[in-house]
Amino acid sequence: MGIAVPLTAIVLGLAAPSGSVPQTTDPAALAAVASACAGATTAGGDEHSRLEAMYCGINIMRRAYGLHVVRGNTPLNRSSILKADAVRRCGQFSHTPCGMSFSGTFKKAGYLPAKAWGENLAWGQGELGSPVHTLQLWLNSPPHRENLLGGRWRDLGIAYERGHIFGRDGVALWVMQFGRRR
Repeated sequence: MGIAVPLTAIVLGLAAPSGSVPQTTDPAALAAVASACAGATTAGGDEHSRLEAMYCGINIMRRAYGLHVVRGNTPLNRSSILKADAVRRCGQFSHTPCGMSFSGTFKKAGYLPAKAWGENLAWGQGELGSPVHTLQLWLNSPPHRENLLGGRWRDLGIAYERGHIFGRDGVALWVMQFGRRR
């Protein structure tokens, strides 16, 4: 007899809208992510492989909609890690965990000043924490879709943590930050 594990996924996104984002998700693009990005469909595995799968998936989606790819950015990666640590430490799934300002981690990591910045947060339990499921959840939500497929972004930082978070086991926490300095 197996043990039933509840699957949970929650998303949160924040950025100013740009108004030029496609309104529907291309199922073929999501299928391409699942087949082209190693580890995109699994919730387990090491942090590096999950991060690589997420970068791969985001850029496949962006190319499917005729957008330029976003590149990894060291200050945004640091900022994403700082935000993930704060979310986990405070137990608050929020863009402002522990009472910090939204721009606090961007500043602390040295990304600001910048022309624009935005952020998507998600956590999922079980298979809903996989890169492809997280991307699908974000694409089905207009503010998250705006961030993922926004043409103004050039830089990307991603943090991924897995473990006992929010009082639950097997949780994958994702923090994705977007930016443009010029």
